[in-house]
Amino acid sequence: MNLHYSPFEYKKGLEDYLELFKNAFPEVTDNSGDAYFWQMHSYPNEKTHSYEYSAHIDNLMVGYYAAIPYRYNIKNETVDVGMVCGVMTSSHYRGKGIFTKLGAYSLQNLKQNVSFTTGYPIRKEVIPGHLKVGWKIAFQLPLYMKFVRTNSLFRTKAKFLLFLAPVANIILRIIFFLIKTKIKNNQYHISVSNHISDFRKMEKFESNWVNSIPISLIRDEKFIKWRYGRPGASYKFITVQKEDEVIGFCSYRKIIKEGVPSFGIMDLRVLDNNVVVLSNIFYSLEQQAKKENVDALMLMISKSYAKKYNLRKNGYLKSPYKFSLIINNLQQRFNDNFLYDESNWHLMWVDSDDL
Repeated sequence: MNLHYSPFEYKKGLEDYLELFKNAFPEVTDNSGDAYFWQMHSYPNEKTHSYEYSAHIDNLMVGYYAAIPYRYNIKNETVDVGMVCGVMTSSHYRGKGIFTKLGAYSLQNLKQNVSFTTGYPIRKEVIPGHLKVGWKIAFQLPLYMKFVRTNSLFRTKAKFLLFLAPVANIILRIIFFLIKTKIKNNQYHISVSNHISDFRKMEKFESNWVNSIPISLIRDEKFIKWRYGRPGASYKFITVQKEDEVIGFCSYRKIIKEGVPSFGIMDLRVLDNNVVVLSNIFYSLEQQAKKENVDALMLMISKSYAKKYNLRKNGYLKSPYKFSLIINNLQQRFNDNFLYDESNWHLMWVDSDDL
């Protein structure tokens, strides 16, 4: 078996990539290449859009490994962090160490370009291969969910009990009425939109946000336009203003998760001393869910922020699904205690390539 590794040249190997993707992810129907070009070749970084590597057996592409150089503000410095994504191996060649060897090769190259790498696996079976090449599990990011209606849940998980859905919906409405914490205060203005119209206000919000989080993703105008420009996806944005300043922000999109129409909450943030307005954001999400016949709301977030944001009080429960933040501290520029401290991060799907 003549196995070899090299930087991936998409101009020559795009068709091979698409064929490998189809094999590795047969459940993904959109395999046109538009998503690939958006993800790997349009990220707004002055140095490079992405770093890509491939594994071949003779002329057959059997593995792929990539990272996008997300920019973070860390200790008042702009740092390139390799957000690893798109990793895959051919189903015909799994169990032969290709995943681990390709990871070692790719990370050795990435070490010259990014301070450290991040990943967000949810499947436990891929983690041992990462650990073998220097990754470490920092902390878990549980998936929290709130059901607005139970119709699709019964339909997909217990169809023989579908007749109970109306009763369950009534019970949910009673519970939500009892825990409802929406604030009635004229000093807060909440808006829901299909786009961000005022980047000047958002820039000030982002500046205040970056200064409050030790390790913070830089969400400037270029990043926002790129991140929410995924082909075939449509996003909505909730902003909370106080005295003409943005103090809270939420982005989300409609998805189908295991047959359940859901809102995947990409990003959810409020400035310090304004956590109380989160209940208004949650209320807005629920109202939008009812308008769009969405049954569930879900978000990936750390346990510490789930507690700070009062998710349980607002009806969000921890599901059995758990993502993990994994880190490979390639350059050792920052010590492990700092990088692996959950309190230094505020992570959501926006930090990954998901949704």
